Amino acid sequence: MRVLLWVVAVMVLVLGVMPALGEDAKKMKVGLMVVGSTNDGGWNQLAKDSLDAFAKQTGAQVAVRQNVSKDQAAAAIRQFDSRGFDLVICHGYEYLEVVRELSDPAKAKGGAVKVKLAVSGGDVDSPHFQSLLYDLGGSSYQLGIIAAKTSKTGKLGFVGGAPFPTVTVMKRGFEAGAKSVNPNVTVAEQYTGWDDPAKAKRQTEAFIEQGIDVVMQNVDAASRGVFEAVKEYNAKGDKKFTVYTFGANSDQNGNTVAGDFTLASAVIRMDEAFARVLKDVQEGKFKGGVIKEDLASGVSVTVINPKLKGNVISDETMKLVEEAGKKLSAGEIKIPDEKK
Repeated sequence: MRVLLWVVAVMVLVLGVMPALGEDAKKMKVGLMVVGSTNDGGWNQLAKDSLDAFAKQTGAQVAVRQNVSKDQAAAAIRQFDSRGFDLVICHGYEYLEVVRELSDPAKAKGGAVKVKLAVSGGDVDSPHFQSLLYDLGGSSYQLGIIAAKTSKTGKLGFVGGAPFPTVTVMKRGFEAGAKSVNPNVTVAEQYTGWDDPAKAKRQTEAFIEQGIDVVMQNVDAASRGVFEAVKEYNAKGDKKFTVYTFGANSDQNGNTVAGDFTLASAVIRMDEAFARVLKDVQEGKFKGGVIKEDLASGVSVTVINPKLKGNVISDETMKLVEEAGKKLSAGEIKIPDEKK
């Protein structure tokens, strides 16, 4: 079980994988392209921090372009290509179709780019680029168990940025985990965008009005809105129940807004995933295809909030979470497929 072992794993990575890249890594030029701000406290910042850690350890040259829309992506990639970059990490499902076109000699107008491309958060199997599929379905299953065991109303909510496959698998996992311990639990679902905290806050408030007392979220920068709604409701003197939430992508357990009510986080150890890709590039082993990073691989994991472990999250609940983690990693529990 890898719950709460992420710090150890990252230390192993720093001491093991990165030095193995050697002096040649200093010659590497790596580009990162993100849709939003790298100060979002979640998805985009996690990518920048992960690549910065690699550069610090190896001396590789890193260039980051933020707020690159899907329409601007092709030009940005071609610019990296013209500057002789070895790899461009296109961080977001939004970039998938652009990368698919630019990497394929038969489809790219003006010719395919020479730079190696990886879609961070992609799910397409192509020989021309690599998709890093972060599957947080297993971790979300564990969070669902915690939610159902914590909830007093039996009503849960899920707020996502957009119904991308990497997001909807979290909702399916969350619901499956919750129903594994309480078949009667309900899970409401809404999508509010990635960069609109006010909208995410309004949706969370609406959920609370419906009697929802545990809210799962994956909305990047907009997570602040979810946290604010949770904090403000819990500060009311006439509240009917205590509302709890979760972190996503990065460890948001210590967020300064609602850290006391954030039960756990579904975390991507992106530095480890990036290091593997970069090592393959440096060693000439990079190839296209889908690289699935899930609970079993140790990249997409659950991190429990230590403040709430043993009190809000009981020992009984922790045992259920740990047992589920073993079964998920072994393939004995499977996340339900998307309904057609």
